[in-house]
Amino acid sequence: MDWYTRKIVYLWLVFSEVCVNFIVLIYSIIYVQKNGNKKLRSIGAYWYYPPDLTGSNLRIGGWKNYFEKEGYIFKDYHINTLRDYVKNIENGSWTKKYLFFSFCLWKRLPQIIKAHKYDVLWIDRCMIPYYPRKTAFIEKRIKKVVRRIVIDSTDGGDYLGNPALMEQVYQNADKITVGYKYLLDEFKKKYNSVDQVFWTIPHEHYIKKNNFEIIGKPIIGWMGSPGNFNEVLKIKNALQEVYKKHPFVFRYICRKNFDLELKGIETEHHTFGDDYYSLIASFDIGISPFVTKNMRTMGKIAMKHQEFLLAGIPQVCSEVAISEFVVHEKHALIAKNNEDWKCQLNEIMLNLELRTRLGEESQLLFNENYTFSSQYNKLKKALIEN
Repeated sequence: MDWYTRKIVYLWLVFSEVCVNFIVLIYSIIYVQKNGNKKLRSIGAYWYYPPDLTGSNLRIGGWKNYFEKEGYIFKDYHINTLRDYVKNIENGSWTKKYLFFSFCLWKRLPQIIKAHKYDVLWIDRCMIPYYPRKTAFIEKRIKKVVRRIVIDSTDGGDYLGNPALMEQVYQNADKITVGYKYLLDEFKKKYNSVDQVFWTIPHEHYIKKNNFEIIGKPIIGWMGSPGNFNEVLKIKNALQEVYKKHPFVFRYICRKNFDLELKGIETEHHTFGDDYYSLIASFDIGISPFVTKNMRTMGKIAMKHQEFLLAGIPQVCSEVAISEFVVHEKHALIAKNNEDWKCQLNEIMLNLELRTRLGEESQLLFNENYTFSSQYNKLKKALIEN
């Protein structure tokens, strides 16, 4: 049935895009920005992800109070919910996906036609979430109604997933902001103005570890999306080998249960809830595996890796998707292959002095580089200054 219905729904999607583009065209003609020398004092921030899905809520949504304290106008715009994303993108048929893409176009339109109220637009990835458009028509037209457009590339995944679209989006921008040095270096080869503003996390709710002794079975922890759990499965053999020698509890937080895929290991599955921070604090050791190497993994810092730094959870991580400042055996243990994973996990479980050093040094590293207050002036400069 989906084979037939998706063709009909696809026609609706095409019609929706033509209509939205036409409305944006007329809007951009009516509200075309006249050149002026007044200071940039207002910012419209357009999110890619919904507020209850980790991503834009941290990268874009955590700055409002900082700007408003200095008299700037800072307005957040977002659409959709996590439930919408899971139902239509993660688990949806092509019929549902096409309907959802159409929904995103029409839901975003009222927010797009408010762009002229701001001097600067800060856009996470692109204007229309999820929909793999072929052209950046909307971004090009919207540039005519504002003084400045800044595009944020959360990681290299946006470019990797749709390079034709993102090339146009980036070329249309006055500036690109990135979170990680790899993207800074790569994008500077192609684009004129790229600034690095480190990925920041609000730290208030996290419980900082100050005792690194292990009582009973070690608890090895992980948290993340079902998609990223595939990276855990790539080191499954290493985890199973370690478990035979030093039994542990693998405690993980994820929307999906993967217990059956981890036979031979004692697992404890949790979903995201109010106990999130206390669960992380219960980890004796954290793992952040990213075996796959591509622009997405090399162009980001994994959220879990930073949370372990913040909370002082001694961790073993891959050599990609980690802080550019991490030093092996000082802030974390870095594993480059399955043999490394076995050795590093065995060592970290048995060595209290090592765990203590990693936990204390990682907290210092986070506080120096990844708080909102430490990055605010860099972001303000990227958004407001030419």
